[in-house]
Amino acid sequence: MMESFNHLGDELQDFLDGRLAEPNRARVEEHLLTCDQCRREIGALQWVKHEALGRLPAEEVPDALASRVRATLDGEDTEARGEGRVRRYSQRPVRWAASAALVVAAALAFFFVSRPTSASLPKLVARDFVAYASGRVPLEVTSRDPRVIEAFFARRGIGFATRVFDLGMMRYDLIGGRVHRLGDRVSALWVYRGADGRLLLCQMYEGTVAELPPAHETRKNNGITFRVHREGTTTVVFWQEGDVVCVLASDAAPEAVIQLAYAKARKT
Repeated sequence: MMESFNHLGDELQDFLDGRLAEPNRARVEEHLLTCDQCRREIGALQWVKHEALGRLPAEEVPDALASRVRATLDGEDTEARGEGRVRRYSQRPVRWAASAALVVAAALAFFFVSRPTSASLPKLVARDFVAYASGRVPLEVTSRDPRVIEAFFARRGIGFATRVFDLGMMRYDLIGGRVHRLGDRVSALWVYRGADGRLLLCQMYEGTVAELPPAHETRKNNGITFRVHREGTTTVVFWQEGDVVCVLASDAAPEAVIQLAYAKARKT
């Protein structure tokens, strides 16, 4: 019974970090399929892991600050023992607790100070394309089978139906995917490689194209409106599919990227 879970708590971080063995991992995956709250929580943890920590400078924690955090946690543990309570984190190394506290504080500060606006979405997608092409955004699953990638997204708590297609007829081979963070929202991200070596990055996220800034060009095909943005050498094409926005990005010829968007959208 899922009610016995009473939500996952610390297990979400263990699941995200790959520390859960079977059958606990399967139990968590099953719970995430039905629990909106835990999916939101793991989405926030993914943002901290993949976005905030990737942008924060890799610096050692100052000894004085670590000591203050350690002293505070030790004091709370002493109080808990005196009241007959057990704190779950008291069983973990103090160094881990101090580091975790600092990470959360830094991530929250980054989020509230630097939270991107919807107007920056084309730039963020173009940045993601460049980051993947340069090896700074790793894939979490690799497969040429679209069903494997879609199943991965479902297991990882993506709350909408993803549509990953075989674009072999367009001479693009599927490489793999990851659960990503596009600004302040969770996205499903996957990548193809063309016969000429060009990359094609796809993302889906919950939202509306009405949030986007004015496009450099607007196209209509098969009753669908496509918004074309150009960010440096990267062409970014958005379109709406129900409650989800789809976007393709590539440094291939702009017309080629637009035609690929047409091909993917026609499979709806």
